[in-house]
Amino acid sequence: MRKHLIALTVFASMLPFGAAQGQPLVQSQEGIALENQILQLQSQVQQLQASGGGNNGGSVLGGASAPAPQPSANTGGPSGGIVASLLNQVNELQSQVQQLSGRVDTLQNQVDTQHAATEKEIGDLKFQMANGPTPGAAPAAAAGSGSGTGAAPQSSAAPAPAQVAPTQAAAATVSGSPSTILHDGLAAYDRHDYASAKAAANAILTNAKSSPQAYRAQYLLAQSLAAEGRPQDAAIAYDNTYNFNRSGTWAPQSLLGLASSLADIKQDAAACDTLASLNSQFPTPPAGMKDKINALSYRAHCS
Repeated sequence: MRKHLIALTVFASMLPFGAAQGQPLVQSQEGIALENQILQLQSQVQQLQASGGGNNGGSVLGGASAPAPQPSANTGGPSGGIVASLLNQVNELQSQVQQLSGRVDTLQNQVDTQHAATEKEIGDLKFQMANGPTPGAAPAAAAGSGSGTGAAPQSSAAPAPAQVAPTQAAAATVSGSPSTILHDGLAAYDRHDYASAKAAANAILTNAKSSPQAYRAQYLLAQSLAAEGRPQDAAIAYDNTYNFNRSGTWAPQSLLGLASSLADIKQDAAACDTLASLNSQFPTPPAGMKDKINALSYRAHCS
């Protein structure tokens, strides 16, 4: 009985440190339940220690004053069985906690791999847009537009510089504090004046990139590009917003916007990877986003 209690006492004294170290890894309901069971077992151990100390007059650690064999025979057997049972339960619980920790590590590795793949695809997209249309891009544009003539790709590609110039010109004329500019840009977006909204966002990102308003301005730019029907530009802007602050207020919305833009340009695999990253990083998304995530997952044919 004494050896069992001493072994269980030493073993139980190690558990709080292990639980405290393991808590960041296992945050699921199953892991919390296991930790609660361990705490209950520790409480039972303390009760056994208290009752053992009271019955034997503190002789658990005291020594050889046990002239009465009857009390030890009556209490030692049952208590020893309880101690052995508690030790087995603690061992099983620790084993389950370790398994859960391993599962968390595996899931985190999967998320990191998915995010790296998505980042590579976004980087490739940025490279293609920065270097302009390639020689093989004209047939693709013609196929996408449904036109069989050779002039269609030129007419569809020509407006791109014209779309950028007014935005840059408008951004140059925007003045005021970042707070005022952002307020005006958000108001322009609400009234569907996306050119003015982009100009306001670009003005902040160009002249006040370190201001508190820059983060929201980056997201406003992505929203405006998406509203204008420019999913490639929007995808890059949403990705920039997410990388601006990956745990910020607009990080979940940025991942959702990125996934939606990727689905719009038929990059369903990348869209699904982005949604998986969104669900993993933000298991409880902001109100109203869950239905949008489910609808986008269906649209992108995510499994």
